[in-house]
Amino acid sequence: MKALTPPATLPMPIQQLSIPFDAPQMRGLSDAERSAVVTRLATLLMAAAGVAAKEASDDEQ
Repeated sequence: MKALTPPATLPMPIQQLSIPFDAPQMRGLSDAERSAVVTRLATLLMAAAGVAAKEASDDEQ
């Protein structure tokens, strides 16, 4: 059996999102504000990926 030769180029260009977490706008935030921003960003990224977010409940403690 003959080995297949790899393609010279990828069929689609690879794209990667770059998010600077140490941007000047983030440096002035308090710990609570920064935590809220990171939580919202994580929720947004999970929604974009199609992952269902689990609702937080105080009853589960």
